[in-house]
Amino acid sequence: MENATKALIIAAAILIAIVLISLGVFVLGQGSTMVQENSDMTATQVTAYNSKWEAFLGTKISGSKVKQLINTVEQHNNQAEDDSKIIKLTDTGIDSVDEVQAGKTYTVKVDDTKGNNGYTSAGLIKYIIITAN
Repeated sequence: MENATKALIIAAAILIAIVLISLGVFVLGQGSTMVQENSDMTATQVTAYNSKWEAFLGTKISGSKVKQLINTVEQHNNQAEDDSKIIKLTDTGIDSVDEVQAGKTYTVKVDDTKGNNGYTSAGLIKYIIITAN
């Protein structure tokens, strides 16, 4: 009789373990589905999106190229379908075409003072800072 009781206890423990493992797999599956739905851009799309802005980054960027960047950012922001894709020119740097002088050079970089190294959690460039050299 004692062996039968131990066998039932062991069987119950195995059953509970199987239920817990199944529940864990189910929860992980649901979580990964939610992440896939929320990150609608692939790594290739993120790279393509960022490359449009990375073309303007550098330390000796001409005033005309900086003006082009500011105009491109404004046009992009007007057409952005959601807030996650809006580029912000930080207020600590130059954020208007009127502030750019044609004969000067500028440093343009992703602003890492705004958190997340200037990128969104999905890896998109979010903050750009322009400073005069």
